[in-house]
Amino acid sequence: MERNPTLILIWILITIAPAFGKDAWTKVQSRNFTLVGNASESDMRKIAFKLEQFRQTLSLILPKASISTPIPTTVVLFKSDESFRQFKPRYQGKIRDNVGGYFLPGPHRNYIALSLNRVGVNPYEVIFHEYEHFVLHNSLVRLPLWLDEGLAEFYSTFDTEGELKVNLGIPVELHIFRLRSEPMLPFKTLLAVDRKSPHYNETNKAGMFYAESWALVHYLMNGNDQKRQPQLVSFINFLNSGMQNEEAFQKAFGVDLNTFQSELDNYVRRFLFPVLTITFKKQLTIEKDMTSEVLSDAQSQYYQGDLLFRLGQLPEAKVFLEKSISLDSKFSQGQVSLGVVRLTERQEAEAEKLFKSAIEVDNNNYLAHYYYAEVLAANEKYDDAITHYKQAISLKPDVGSFYSDLGIAYLRVGNEDEAIRAFEKGGNVDRKQSSLYRSAAYLHFRRGNLEAASGDAFHYIRVEGWRDEHSQYMFLLWYFSLRHLKKDEFAKTQLVNAIAQSDPTDWPYPVLQYLNASLSLSDLIAQAKTNDEQTEAHAYAGLDLSLKGERDAALEHLRWVRDNGNRKFVEYEMALAEIAKLQGGQ
Repeated sequence: MERNPTLILIWILITIAPAFGKDAWTKVQSRNFTLVGNASESDMRKIAFKLEQFRQTLSLILPKASISTPIPTTVVLFKSDESFRQFKPRYQGKIRDNVGGYFLPGPHRNYIALSLNRVGVNPYEVIFHEYEHFVLHNSLVRLPLWLDEGLAEFYSTFDTEGELKVNLGIPVELHIFRLRSEPMLPFKTLLAVDRKSPHYNETNKAGMFYAESWALVHYLMNGNDQKRQPQLVSFINFLNSGMQNEEAFQKAFGVDLNTFQSELDNYVRRFLFPVLTITFKKQLTIEKDMTSEVLSDAQSQYYQGDLLFRLGQLPEAKVFLEKSISLDSKFSQGQVSLGVVRLTERQEAEAEKLFKSAIEVDNNNYLAHYYYAEVLAANEKYDDAITHYKQAISLKPDVGSFYSDLGIAYLRVGNEDEAIRAFEKGGNVDRKQSSLYRSAAYLHFRRGNLEAASGDAFHYIRVEGWRDEHSQYMFLLWYFSLRHLKKDEFAKTQLVNAIAQSDPTDWPYPVLQYLNASLSLSDLIAQAKTNDEQTEAHAYAGLDLSLKGERDAALEHLRWVRDNGNRKFVEYEMALAEIAKLQGGQ
């Protein structure tokens, strides 16, 4: 039978066209970085080499910085801004088109995402900017946004000069243009910008915020003969001690905001931004050996879906993750990620199936064990949950949150000794995992180990500062621990500081006022509008009265908690323990 060559050619084109039209995704692995994306392998290798070079430079310049972390970081490289667009963050539902890249921290994976081919944007500047965010967030507890973005911009123009010299703070042309052509933000406005501010999110306003943040950091690092550098270190230390942004600024730099704004204005108006050049005694030694592989369709769908999920784009994420599973039903990473999505959708039964399946196909997937344990614990199957928490820890022993959840599971089965051991091990592994200190502090307080309770509560505040939702409660625990330890004057001093640092609109701020004698007991109870607030008000009033030796009045409030309070609250357990102590003394 004679074949029509034209028809054969059409058939071939139809058959193979999708393969040619589909972006191939590649994975490149260097010593310290995992890169994935639809960019070319050669571009990804160049980026990986530059990242390794930048990482080593930071380790030499900032020896105290935390360059490594137990949470893996994946760099996602898109070949064009068009292919990157769907994966850009959104503000008020709209894609932020001005974003060239971003750093996205997560509880179990961090992402750096960027486009390699965006007009007017140097990909190396974007990648250095985003990696600097990673280092800053991993090393410091709290940073005001101007400092976070200003330092990232300052380091973004990192460049090498031979094998011994690096240059930092090279002027950014776009920032110079804005500073020349637009009015600067009022200094107080700049210091107050946060991630919800229009000055950070809106294209027509964000440009000056970035430009001025860069200029301010450039002045602190390079200006005034670098005399401000040690003051910048003091400023960061004040912030990490819990001091508020504006107060820390004035204390560290020794001038009021108006005076400092005049200094910055004078520095900017000269438009002479000196470059910081550092010469090393030894040349940078970067291993050039890397591995690469072409990702399967299931793997590429997983990375895209997981990134979208981390961005909060749930419907789009589901499409990619479900496609990943349909392409490879035994791909455990895709199963785990889709399982987490199902948890978000409150489809616990479906999530449990996915986590269990992921363990069956890959028993070494520590996240599969961890999330399976989470589902088991939520269903009060604590013994089984403990087994899988411990398995996750054996596979990945450097993640603090695993120990925190294991300890809570031990508490649920009444094994307080093992719970404390889990919390303490977790604290040794990860000093920044604040949930460990919160859980341990309450447990130590209830068991009468007041030195340990005091230390854990204090460390929580150091990590989280005063604006965290649990910080006032942690202070209350610290305060009562200090009073039990007969450190009354120190407790009173810290109470005054806590009142100054805390938000007056937050509950339990009235409890702090009552303890400071600026609010009567009757007014405290009157301000407790809900049963939950009344549980806390009566409990802390009872603890205070007990310490004052007013036994009968204390028991009245503590018994109210026992009879009427929310039994799920830690204050309920604290009230029961105090009742037992007071009645035992009869």
